[in-house]
Amino acid sequence: MNTSRTPDALRPLGGFERIIDLYISRNPVQFSLAVELASPVSPEQLEQALAELQALHPLLMVRIDRDGDRAVFRRIHAPIPVRHVRDSDWQTEAATEQTRPIDPMSGPLARATLITEGGPTRAPFVLLTFSHQISDGRGALLAVHDLLALLAGRTRRARTMPDAQEDHLQRLPAAPPPAAGDQPADQVTPEHAALRPFDATPPSIDGAELDEPTTGHLRAAARENGSTVQGVLCAAAALELRDVMASTQIRINVPIDLRPLLGLDDAVVNRFVATTVTLRAAADDDLWSLARSASAQLRSARDRAAESIAMLASLHPGDAAEAEAAILAATAADLEITNLGVSRDDGSDAPAIWGPTMTTQVVGERILGVLTHAGRLRLTLTTHEQIGTLVTGIARRMTSAI
Repeated sequence: MNTSRTPDALRPLGGFERIIDLYISRNPVQFSLAVELASPVSPEQLEQALAELQALHPLLMVRIDRDGDRAVFRRIHAPIPVRHVRDSDWQTEAATEQTRPIDPMSGPLARATLITEGGPTRAPFVLLTFSHQISDGRGALLAVHDLLALLAGRTRRARTMPDAQEDHLQRLPAAPPPAAGDQPADQVTPEHAALRPFDATPPSIDGAELDEPTTGHLRAAARENGSTVQGVLCAAAALELRDVMASTQIRINVPIDLRPLLGLDDAVVNRFVATTVTLRAAADDDLWSLARSASAQLRSARDRAAESIAMLASLHPGDAAEAEAAILAATAADLEITNLGVSRDDGSDAPAIWGPTMTTQVVGERILGVLTHAGRLRLTLTTHEQIGTLVTGIARRMTSAI
């Protein structure tokens, strides 16, 4: 039965969205951004602002209908739920969010947590949590900025229903031939990742940040050394993981934002492909040589984004098991670095934004969320593994390099 033509049906899920949805049907994948507020808000104020936010972004007012021939985003009118917590901290509540799966069949596919009354030195926070079928991290960051503006009494521009990313494949130019040094040599085929049955165990969350002068110096040093900040992040992580894992070959999964490549406006939707950076971190390797290698690999992956999108679109998993196999094959890594880049919004008065925090139910996964806001680069590590000093070690290596 085809139910995609009924009035409340917005559009079918795209090919990549469908893979994510099949995977999530057995393995919850949702992520949160934690926003420090400059001044307190009441639950009622937050609920009103969230209702206005839903009116701006169509995918914040949907559920997923899996009953027909093809899964469909279907409009609903349910509000984004708000959980109000007192005397807690954002790390604890972000971990709790990973224990409570969002039901895509009922919707909406987002929710909020308000943290208040944390004492005289503890600021209020809002956590926004998104199920991964409706958005990636950059889309979530747009929603955060819009929410902050609405809470401050400002208006924001409404978006139309965004298309699936495969619909924009023709916008990308053909990939150039690979340049020397774009790919690492002598790669070892990784072992297949394995899934851990979801058991509502909260992950550990740890963070570190670079102050504003250090963040500025890092950007300048990356340019001077023929690298990017993302390349430096990969290099610092590889050196730290080399010591933690006693291995010289480190694989890092990196999502690539397609918005600038496709020439598309920002929207709450998925617009990414993932690539794997492989670095050989031998004892005599320095950070900048690894950073240049990582940057070259990321540049090559961006040049071949069209191939990646087309490959994803060609996959037609018939069930959750096939979707799991596809995702696990593409994301087997020692670390994922989800870097949302610089938070550019002149109207935002939030002192800090942390995240994204996320788990995907993969055994041994470590997910490092990176975001630069108000001039400070912040790192947030989410994992069910023993964290130790991994995140502070990455920050220390980046600081030492400049």
